[in-house]
Amino acid sequence: MFARTALVVRNPAISRPLARRMGYVSEYTPPTMSDLPVPSGSWAEAHSKKQTKHNLRLLAGIAFSAVTFAVAKGSGLIELGLGPKIGK
Repeated sequence: MFARTALVVRNPAISRPLARRMGYVSEYTPPTMSDLPVPSGSWAEAHSKKQTKHNLRLLAGIAFSAVTFAVAKGSGLIELGLGPKIGK
């Protein structure tokens, strides 16, 4: 009986969620749209630079995958299961 009471009393103390209180902040103002940074420069130029970088990463990934596949196929680590080799 006492053990059950101890578990009931203990659980709220353990599972109490942590909360952040703003009581100590006296001069809090909520953020507004005026606090956001103002964009500068050409959007098209920045976009083309990002796309160039992403395309180079894509090509490097494709090249790395192709080389890895070729090395694995050449060393016999993988077999494609295309059927038996038929000779003359």
